[in-house]
Amino acid sequence: TLLIKDVKVGCHAYIKGALKLKNITICSSADEVSQIGEGVEMVNGIMGYGSKIFYQAIAVRFVIGRNCQLKYGARLLNSVLGDNSTVSCCELLNNLIYPFHEQHHNTSFLIAATIQGQSNIAAGATVGSNHNSRSSDGEIFAGRGFWTGLCSNFRHNSRFASFILATKGTYANELNIMYPFSLISVTRQNQKLIIIPAYWFMYNMFAIIRNKSKFTARDKRFIKAQHIEIDPFAPDTMHEIITALKRIIELTALSLGPGTSYQAAKDYLHRNPNADLTLDDPSCQRKGKTRLIKAVRGYKEYRKVVKYFAVKTLLEYGKSASGSVPHLGIDFFADIAKLPLYTEWENAGGQVIPSVLVAELCSDIVGGKIKTWDDVHSFYDRCYKSYPQHKARYALYLLEQLYSCKADEFTPKIFLGIKEDVYAFSNYIYESAVKSRQNDFSDPFRAITYRNKDEMEAVLGTINDSSFLTELKQDTDEFNKLLDAENTGNAAMGATFV
Repeated sequence: TLLIKDVKVGCHAYIKGALKLKNITICSSADEVSQIGEGVEMVNGIMGYGSKIFYQAIAVRFVIGRNCQLKYGARLLNSVLGDNSTVSCCELLNNLIYPFHEQHHNTSFLIAATIQGQSNIAAGATVGSNHNSRSSDGEIFAGRGFWTGLCSNFRHNSRFASFILATKGTYANELNIMYPFSLISVTRQNQKLIIIPAYWFMYNMFAIIRNKSKFTARDKRFIKAQHIEIDPFAPDTMHEIITALKRIIELTALSLGPGTSYQAAKDYLHRNPNADLTLDDPSCQRKGKTRLIKAVRGYKEYRKVVKYFAVKTLLEYGKSASGSVPHLGIDFFADIAKLPLYTEWENAGGQVIPSVLVAELCSDIVGGKIKTWDDVHSFYDRCYKSYPQHKARYALYLLEQLYSCKADEFTPKIFLGIKEDVYAFSNYIYESAVKSRQNDFSDPFRAITYRNKDEMEAVLGTINDSSFLTELKQDTDEFNKLLDAENTGNAAMGATFV
């Protein structure tokens, strides 16, 4: 190594062939060994436990989290890279990147960007155009699960909800995508923006459901100091879905003509489940038209997901709190209603926290009540400890929002409908995941490079070899048993859930 100056090196670190290490801290331990390899330059920053930097990578004015990799000529400048992230070949400048970020091949973040994790930036993507006005550059903000297509280009300022999949294209206008779990595309001729809301649930359930299992396996941190939410179905994404549902109802009211009320539009969506409705949403891009296609089906899928999340959360919380399957009835809901309710949530560096509590943290720091980093970390720990309660209360609130009435007003018909819908969606998740994965084995074009079926199976295996699908089947059966157990308990008690 040619130059080491003002460097604090943790134990068991491995350093070989670096060009320059100056004014940095290398966190390392026997359980989380950090490595720095050939051709690396690192100046003014902190490198997290268990991270690996090698092959001509450059980092200047940086913070790199735990279990990260920076390699193959990547440049990380003025940026924070969250835990469990991998960056290769590309340039990141003035970025705040949350945990579980994947960015390989040659890509560029030309302006400031906040990427909220569980993201994947495809080759050739350019996030942020340079100098598109006389004012200073803006920012790109993307919720967790942001996936871009090959060679995609985005203009600042733009904002994306969680789990947005953007197809290959040049998005020449500023975007404000408020529909989570959606597919967006743009036409070449007139820059018409096309949005399919709830796309992941309709066409690729395997990929979205696999997220939790995938990121759990990738989390190699020995000490998990940061509490990271990896489940796609969480309060932050549910909050976005509720916002999207309201927006679809509003747009439907406009499309049905003058004088159509919000409630009438909602009734129309429920009474016409097979309607082929295309909506215009001018708020999604600065110029040009925006088409929201398959709007009715997207509306239905959103509602199914919210119900599933709400019931699953309530069952798991009740079982954890009491040790037995809870009775989802008026009395149980009354107990849940006593918990503090938070209706808006934020992804705070990977941990999902009520927005009100985040504001309190900032206020306490400014006011001097919180004075040390240990105090800040204690705040995050307290929020994590209370998270199951806050999530359960929010789950009950979501059911009330879906049915436009308080939980103590739920009728036997509503209880029965909730149970049937959640049971059906639970099975639909597994069946859709199997169907999505089956395409990899049944599509004839997947097989054209193999001489025969045996050779293909020797390379790819079969769908029965998927450990994730086996695990998903077990999880589905266990959840359905929870519903059945709750059903049996309610029948014995004469409850209204059935």
